[in-house]
Amino acid sequence: MRRRTLLGGALGAAGAAALGGCRPAAPRGPLSPAAGALLARAWEGLDPARVVDCHVHLVGAGDGGSGCFVNPRMRSLLHPLRWIRYRAFMAAGGVEGEAGADRAYLERLTALASAGERRGRLLVLALDAVHREDGSPDLDATEFATPDEWVLAAARRRPDLFLAGISVHPCRRDAVERLEAGAAAGAVLLKWLPNAQRIDPASPRCDALYDRLAALRLPLLVHAGEEQAVVADGAQHLGNPLRLRRPLERGVSVVVAHCASLGEFEDLDAPAGARPRVPAFDLFLRLAREAGTGGRLRGDLSALAHWNRARHLPALLAARDLHPRLANGSDYPVPALDAVIHLERLVRLRVLDAALRAPLRELWERNVFWFDLALKRSLELGGVRFPPSVFMPDWLRRT
Repeated sequence: MRRRTLLGGALGAAGAAALGGCRPAAPRGPLSPAAGALLARAWEGLDPARVVDCHVHLVGAGDGGSGCFVNPRMRSLLHPLRWIRYRAFMAAGGVEGEAGADRAYLERLTALASAGERRGRLLVLALDAVHREDGSPDLDATEFATPDEWVLAAARRRPDLFLAGISVHPCRRDAVERLEAGAAAGAVLLKWLPNAQRIDPASPRCDALYDRLAALRLPLLVHAGEEQAVVADGAQHLGNPLRLRRPLERGVSVVVAHCASLGEFEDLDAPAGARPRVPAFDLFLRLAREAGTGGRLRGDLSALAHWNRARHLPALLAARDLHPRLANGSDYPVPALDAVIHLERLVRLRVLDAALRAPLRELWERNVFWFDLALKRSLELGGVRFPPSVFMPDWLRRT
């Protein structure tokens, strides 16, 4: 795939995709022999009943009773970067206009998830609004929000296709009650995006939720590293992977989204006043290998094959000690943006066979989830690939 010009880097991949077109029309008819063979190989050794894509965003514009929220600035040309980002993500999700956007997004997702003879399940994620210290919602500081009820309803309607991940801000007055209600309704994990939600994972304010998560044995899927897809002005420091020691110490299983593969952060383990900035990915590796984490720290592969994160794939493929604690995720709808996928970069990194570019491109044009699975299963370094357990996470509760 061609890497598009990123408009000076300011707009990022989403903006380039919005201006340059997101997806071609899906071709009709059977796959070519090469693409069909590649997809069949991707499923070898996998039990579809156990396969889960652990990182799928369910978003909407707030129509049709979904309860989804989009900040008005994202719909205004007075804020062009936000407008471009919003339009890009909705287009990537198959939404062409505001009317009926939420249903259109979910219908497109359902169609992709149900296609093919073999299929796993998608873990669809909620995202709570920003909340102030007093527990009140701060919608002005919220880019977008997807309520727990919307993802839980999707999972109830199609339990063969979807699992639900709820999102509860720890500053909510009813945070523990909402967590318990979500777990009772079938949620399989809790999702946070600290940089955008203004959540400090190292704060004692989170302890009540951590204790309930540990008791319920629900994992915490938490973004770590720099956040670029959602505005996080003044709050990037909350993505420091070392801030996740607190939930680990309280017995929570923590899944680090994207393996913290973007940005640099203060080394909180160094003496105060002399703390260098260290790549977030290196801090993730340090935390993952600490004896005190009890094997409770995991990482997901969502977005790791994208152009701005792919440089870490050789290190992850080489880190065979961590493979049992990795899980696959697509980060949908982001990989449906042509600008973020750059297969030639993966070839240059020597983790992808150049001969696979054409069949992978064909799979991308047909079904982005087929593409994601085939790509991740094809990544290789010195004969080492990610094992089947990465795609069949036994630590994830199924309902």
